Amino acid sequence: MARIVLGMGLAHTPQMHTPPEQWQTRIEADRKNPALWFRGKSYKWDALCAERAGENLAVQAEPEERERRHARANAAVEVLAEAWEKARPDVAVIMGNDQHELFVEDVMPAFTIFWGKEVQNMPSRDDQAARKPPGIHVAHHGHAPPQLLTHPGCPELGRHMIEQTMVDGFDVAQSQWLREADQRISFSTGMPHAYGFVYRNVMKDRVPPHVPVIINTFYAPNQPTAARCLALGRSVGKAIQSWDKDLRVAVIGSGGLSHFVIDEQFDHAFMDALVRGDHEATVNHPESWFQAGTSECKNWIAAAGALEGSGLKARVVDYVPCYRSEGGTGTGAGFVLWS
Repeated sequence: MARIVLGMGLAHTPQMHTPPEQWQTRIEADRKNPALWFRGKSYKWDALCAERAGENLAVQAEPEERERRHARANAAVEVLAEAWEKARPDVAVIMGNDQHELFVEDVMPAFTIFWGKEVQNMPSRDDQAARKPPGIHVAHHGHAPPQLLTHPGCPELGRHMIEQTMVDGFDVAQSQWLREADQRISFSTGMPHAYGFVYRNVMKDRVPPHVPVIINTFYAPNQPTAARCLALGRSVGKAIQSWDKDLRVAVIGSGGLSHFVIDEQFDHAFMDALVRGDHEATVNHPESWFQAGTSECKNWIAAAGALEGSGLKARVVDYVPCYRSEGGTGTGAGFVLWS
């Protein structure tokens, strides 16, 4: 039977591949954002700044702090990359999400398991780059290579996961090939950046056979709940551990933690629950807390569910709140390793 030998949860924020002196290029988008979610409430810019005025967050967004935190976050990813290289799993299962890179409004599945023979990671076309929000394309190299790379899928495990999750009551979507990006909306072609970040920074573009699990964390009205993501992860874990191959498997959750508004208290409680193995505690907040970028915590939740019963223990590699403004916007960059 297959064995789960490694687990990871990591942020995939573009801030990590944006020069710190350019972090402020995203502030204009923050100012225009009509829904800045913080602790279950939606704020506009001025109201958010007023709400957080007492925290003196501007100090944490000063140039020297940006440089220091940028370096720390990237150093944490290197720790994960070293753990990956040491373990060299045969197969990976990556829990991630899509942000109008693969799926658009013609169809937006809540859960998709990809079981094709291969995936593509590739740079955006010029027209796609032009559609990206300000300050995003500068970080493109952090998840997309300069030229097309094709990576192997794992159809046998993917199909087994689909069959197991269906038995367990999940009507998952399934996919065997990546369609061309929508010319009107999509920001990229090939795999979403949640996966590309892992390919490039953890696996160093040496990607083993793997199964992408795509969770619609962002887009209403069919976002699966955090509890549902935990249950799906447990079903995936059951599938991996019942797969009749003597292979070593890694499970990775890509995304999060709190953003586009950082909530350090939430992030620390979330990671503490993972370290304790109290996965039920990760889903205790109302769904209003899992909105915008913070919704990507659901990818970690699904990964944690899959890692149950593996015997692996979680530890926090680092947590770096990467503030870019006095309103607390930025990314709570967390990094957790199960070994």
